[in-house]
Parts: sequence; C-alpha cells; structure tokens
Amino acid sequence: MDLSIFDALNMFAGHGIWTDRLIVFFGSYLQYVIGLVFVIAVLWPVRRYRLAIAAIASALVARLGVKTAVVLFVHRARPYVALEGIKNVLGPQLGEEFQSFPSGHAVFFFALAMAAYLYDRRLGWWLFAGATIMGVARVIGGIHWPSDILGGAVIGILTAWLMVRFIPALRPRV
Repeated sequence: MDLSIFDALNMFAGHGIWTDRLIVFFGSYLQYVIGLVFVIAVLWPVRRYRLAIAAIASALVARLGVKTAVVLFVHRARPYVALEGIKNVLGPQLGEEFQSFPSGHAVFFFALAMAAYLYDRRLGWWLFAGATIMGVARVIGGIHWPSDILGGAVIGILTAWLMVRFIPALRPRV
C-alpha cells in the first residue's frame, strides 16, 4: 500500500518547471513560512511565552530525541535509493539515504502543531495543515514514503501530548 500511494503521488513530479518549483517550495521552504507564522502567532497581539516554550520544547524533544532514537534501530532507504526511476525533485539527502523513517520534518512540525493546538486550537489547526502539506510534498518530491510522514506525525503528536500532559510547567493555565 505504501508503494502504491507513493507512486500515485510521485507521478506529479517531473512534469514541468512550475510544478516542480511548487513541490520544492512546499517540501523544502514551507517550513520557514510555518516558523514565521508560529513566531507571529505567539508574539502578536499578546505574547504567549508558555505556548511557545511548550511547542518548541515538544518539537525539539520529538526531533532531536525520539526521531534520533528511532533511527538507531530503523534503517529505511529513501524511495529514490530503494527504487529506480523515482522523480526526486527535492535532491539527495546526503548522509541520510537510510534515514527515511520517520520523517524528521513531520516529527518536528506535527509536535509543534500538537503542542500549539493544546493551547490554541485555531493556531494548531493552521500548523497541522502546514505540516500535512509539507509532508505530502516530500512524498511527491520523492524523498519520503507515505508511512514515513504518517509515522512522523504520530511520533510528533504523541511526544507533544505526553510532554504537555505530564510536565506541569508546560501545561496551559486554566
């Protein structure tokens, strides 16, 4: 099923310069737009430092801790390494050819979205939308399998939920 979903999405790559530029933007540069939206949302119109600390801490623990631990045990080849004829418009991930699962981008941005959601549902939904678009673009671009994104989303969401739930300093004030 992973292969058939991948094939269905990857077929959109390599059909034109503008399509590929959109894939590159959403797969590689949307993260900066999401980061900017997040910073603006936590600083304006009022400063929400508690939300910012919970979201950033959750995202960093998920990406630098949990994802790094998983990669020690799971060595999954990226689609462009495992299959021939893959349209890889996002470029090779040098040194990370066998670190496809879970997607570090998905782990980080879904953790950020979940922690933000626990404080501000509207902001959380926007961040979830951005993380989903980025994840799909990374599959279309040929550097992740759909299950890499799904696994990264689950890991990120669970990490953020557990951190906010069990670390009193990160809980929203009622």
